[in-house]
Amino acid sequence: MTIKVSVICTTEDGLDALNQPHASLADSVIEIQKGSAKTVAAMMQREHPDIVLLDMPENDAPAMDQVEQALTESPGTHMVLVSSDRSTEFLMRAMRAGVREVLPAPMSAATVQAAVQSAKGHRAFGARQRTALGKVIAVIPAKGGAGATFLATNLAYALSKQHKRVAVIDLNLYFGDASLFLGDRIAVSSVADLSRQTYYLDAALLDASMVKVSEYLHVLPAPESPDEVHDVSCNGLEKIISLARNQYDFVILDLSGALDPVAVKALDLSDSIYLTLQLNLPFIRAAKRMASVFKGLGYPKEKLNVVINRFEKRGEISLSDVEKSTLLRVTRTIPNSHDACTASVNQGVPMLELLPNDSVSRALRDWAQELAPLPPQRSSNWLRELLARTQPP
Repeated sequence: MTIKVSVICTTEDGLDALNQPHASLADSVIEIQKGSAKTVAAMMQREHPDIVLLDMPENDAPAMDQVEQALTESPGTHMVLVSSDRSTEFLMRAMRAGVREVLPAPMSAATVQAAVQSAKGHRAFGARQRTALGKVIAVIPAKGGAGATFLATNLAYALSKQHKRVAVIDLNLYFGDASLFLGDRIAVSSVADLSRQTYYLDAALLDASMVKVSEYLHVLPAPESPDEVHDVSCNGLEKIISLARNQYDFVILDLSGALDPVAVKALDLSDSIYLTLQLNLPFIRAAKRMASVFKGLGYPKEKLNVVINRFEKRGEISLSDVEKSTLLRVTRTIPNSHDACTASVNQGVPMLELLPNDSVSRALRDWAQELAPLPPQRSSNWLRELLARTQPP
């Protein structure tokens, strides 16, 4: 992820020193400009940098007030002051203003590099970096048997293969088994456990509670016993999802069809909802009811999507029939490949790993590509290039 760094110097000499050739930071874009504490707030509002280095040569009380105001308006910015003032009074005032670090003057390329490296190790900065990409997706069945858990877990796997950090939170609280679709790893904690410990909840506890399917894919399981379901509160779930959004690129919520208060809270917090069904009358009737509930909850149509699982083109019911009934758009169809999907579930191996060329695997890759587009790859006809090089002039 590219880090945006803004360096503000008060003198021309400082600008000249920083504009000299020096070792660059591969993952950073550095903007150098002349200014002062008076201009920092406007710059931060305009450019939204991740890190700001501000040249502050002396303890200037009005300037420190301006720094504090700037950080109040942009609290996630990692602010570093560069100053020759090392007095306790100055350092304490900087800390109260929200400054993360004070480095010794003069400003230099080495100072910038040190500030960036220090910021990367700061947990608050890391959370800010991930928040920009964190997206919460809810997958919910119109009724039982729609295949929502299969789609939620396999979509998560497809996104993780694109090197996106993905968390699956199993909110089928009574009988959730999302982790089994991705392997047989033993769970050490659950949604209920974290909901009971929200006072202590932080990134380290969330990470320790996850089932690690791979480096990029983690699962927070449902509780083992139905007796624990009531420990999952709306407030606790909100804290879990909020923290997960800050730690992962995608948070996929695997919901049951029960619209209890916890499920509604999860839907409220979602950026997108994928209502999953199959093309038969009972599913369409259930989807129509669910769509009516969504409308009553005030969800905008842009947030709502219909996914048709086990889709066959020559079925008796068309996609337009579904859209007319639910008044929602069908945004995704998953082909019917029953035997292959059954093998994937029985073996606990994601479709893309077990049968990468199956039609369902292709549909899942397309879905992941839509959510997290990969940069286009430049095609190259190596044979044509080789022949061109061997042609006589």
